[in-house]
Amino acid sequence: MGLHDSLLDVPERLRIWQYAGVRYFYVDPDQAAPTVEGAVDAAQSVVPPPDSPAPFPVAPSPPVVPRPEAPVFSVASEPAAWPDPWPAIFAKAPRHPRLVITYQELGYDLTGQSDPRRGKLWRTLLRDVGLAGKGVVAFWPLFLPKNKDVTLDTNIFATGVKLFAPQVLAVFGQPAAHDLFKVRDALTDIVQEILPDPEALLAGDTEAWNHVREVLGRL
Repeated sequence: MGLHDSLLDVPERLRIWQYAGVRYFYVDPDQAAPTVEGAVDAAQSVVPPPDSPAPFPVAPSPPVVPRPEAPVFSVASEPAAWPDPWPAIFAKAPRHPRLVITYQELGYDLTGQSDPRRGKLWRTLLRDVGLAGKGVVAFWPLFLPKNKDVTLDTNIFATGVKLFAPQVLAVFGQPAAHDLFKVRDALTDIVQEILPDPEALLAGDTEAWNHVREVLGRL
């Protein structure tokens, strides 16, 4: 008993359909669907040969996470609109000082928690550089200790400095310099001097004292 002639005439890749009893395929000319042979050829073209290694999996690209926008520098330019006690502190300062001084502990010194050593330090220093009693120096804090919104405080600080429009902003100590960094771009039109920490001056550091006198003596 020999093989059926129709099996011999069928291509190897279609013979499975012949065994299954399929004799004809209908192709809708309006849909322009591919022929069975074309579909099988396409399927075989994506199957790797038996000896070929499996394709290396490609990891999906990580989602693009947008960078957070820089905080907007926006504070009312009218001191009366600032939260207390900022308006009162601003009102006690000279309107157009040549020098604005700030340091990390200044907010404490201006809100009833002062260290008398620092008060004596500033009186001595300003007298030595010839700026005492002339209404040309403003002490302006970077933040107030009782306030919780430090970002708002530093923005108020920067707004106040711009209103003062001094020749020099003197920042004493690295902690204060670090806080100033948050808003220093808003003060690029004002000379900013980073000076030694007040504790170094109180400790009698002669080199630090002479450096401060040299910088402030130029005013």
